[in-house]
Amino acid sequence: MDCQINRIDVWPMARGGTSVCWSLSENFFPKGPLHFYVDFGRAGTDTWIALNSQPIIDECCFIDVCQRSWELVNDGYYRIRMLRPEDPNCPLITSAPISSNGRLNKQDWLRAREIVRKEYLQMKFDGIPGFLLKRKKFGVACPNCLEHDTREVIDSNCPICFGVGIVGGYYPGVLLSMRLQNAGGSDRRLTLGPPPQGMNADATGMYRCVDYPILDTRDVWVQADSDGRHIIDKIASVASYRGLQLIVTPTLKLAPATDIVYSVPIEGGSSSAQVAQCDVRKGLASKYEDWS
Repeated sequence: MDCQINRIDVWPMARGGTSVCWSLSENFFPKGPLHFYVDFGRAGTDTWIALNSQPIIDECCFIDVCQRSWELVNDGYYRIRMLRPEDPNCPLITSAPISSNGRLNKQDWLRAREIVRKEYLQMKFDGIPGFLLKRKKFGVACPNCLEHDTREVIDSNCPICFGVGIVGGYYPGVLLSMRLQNAGGSDRRLTLGPPPQGMNADATGMYRCVDYPILDTRDVWVQADSDGRHIIDKIASVASYRGLQLIVTPTLKLAPATDIVYSVPIEGGSSSAQVAQCDVRKGLASKYEDWS
């Protein structure tokens, strides 16, 4: 029989401390001790931090005592890894990620799934394919452009961090389609910037998409057919359920062709992006008990 983690429940506290509990499939009857590990990761990345160095043996609950987010936007995820050391034929089992914001009960989850399903259905007709480049918020500090005392970025065209302050600047691209909300297309205006910028032509547009991965300001959305790089300026929620944000309308600002964000590579994230997108669609079509 397949070994699988059936369900994960997350109860977060605003000032830190999160309870993570999980259960196994009803048709799974294991023999021998089960070893569990809890990992924490960020939206749009494939980097996971193991929270327990010693395994949790035959228990289905873990308390994360650390505060993982100091911002209003909580983009963290948890996952569970299960290992049976006495059975070499049973491989390492890894659950699907679950948002650290918590989890809905069955009835609420079905309603939220229907909202997202209809959004993806509409996206098939008028969606614009693209990639989301998540801005790094933590990692190795850039040795080239950070001011020594304030640790602020002093070179927005830094080739090492692309003006973010963290080496690499952005995570590999994740597949994300959007719909243009403006009836007449993008809004255009001329602004006078400080020297040596001079006159700038700004093009902004309001779009609509599913909030997965969780979007944040200064993330970059790349239009697939033109490689246009759009910087997320602000985000508004249009559909949420029980506090879980589902559909958002981000305002995107087209970056000029001279912007350093056009040097950010998308390569290296296509395979993991496709896996993440397939996991989402598989979960939308699955039964509630199969969705972790």
